[in-house]
Amino acid sequence: MRDRNLRIASYLIAAIGLACAIYLTYTKIASNGQCLAAGCSAVQQSRWSEMLGIPVTWFGVAGYVAIMLLLSLRGETARLLLVVVSGVGFLFSMYMMYRAYITIDAFCPFCTASAVAMTLLFLISATRFVMGPDGGPPSALVGPDADEDEDLLTA
Repeated sequence: MRDRNLRIASYLIAAIGLACAIYLTYTKIASNGQCLAAGCSAVQQSRWSEMLGIPVTWFGVAGYVAIMLLLSLRGETARLLLVVVSGVGFLFSMYMMYRAYITIDAFCPFCTASAVAMTLLFLISATRFVMGPDGGPPSALVGPDADEDEDLLTA
């Protein structure tokens, strides 16, 4: 799949994740975590719904916005930062899913959708980084002397 298609898919997935995070942030602030689903309210009202006094949904909003901004940039550094940001988001989402499903024993469809979105974004970002802009590995992984090695093999 071409890089452009993967980037467009990433934008769409990030938009879905951002919509979930914004909805969860709105319900946390406007109605003390009362959501459409009962499990959602249990998660939103738990002690794990905040970190350092900040609703964790804000971290989700910030993460998705950062990903969307990084998607608009070009170059290997932007690709690497996408892997790092989405990787941190993926790990944090998995921790929050553990808390929701195991600790709280509740199912929040919006939290789950956000976690799936972040997982997909991490997988796509890692794939795009490894593929490079033209479908090959990025030069940082190949190294500056890669052409010399090929010359030695063909000689």
